[in-house]
Amino acid sequence: MRNKENVLKVVENYINSAHESDGDMTRKIFDDDAKISGHINGKLIRQTKEDWAKFVEKNLPSPKEKGNTKAYEILMVDAGEETAVVKVKSEYINTMFTDTLSFLRIDDEWKIYNKVFEATS
Repeated sequence: MRNKENVLKVVENYINSAHESDGDMTRKIFDDDAKISGHINGKLIRQTKEDWAKFVEKNLPSPKEKGNTKAYEILMVDAGEETAVVKVKSEYINTMFTDTLSFLRIDDEWKIYNKVFEATS
């Protein structure tokens, strides 16, 4: 149960990093080798952790500064001892996304190792 709670704390930081346009937080919660891949308007996007962090921090003013409400829904959590998967639905940059986040526990710290996403609206 503790692993699930710790993974969900990282998910909350993930949502907060986008909501606050916090590239440093993004860099902290993603593994150095993380890949971010998905589709927006039929176009396949492939990014590194650094690509994603730079995108997040360039989204200014941040959704929080614009007064946008931070809202997300956890659709699924499967947390083991060393790995976890979370599916989360959230709105970002005026688009609804469903993200599947894969986690690895590295040196007793949970990191997002892979993000696969799709724009759902």
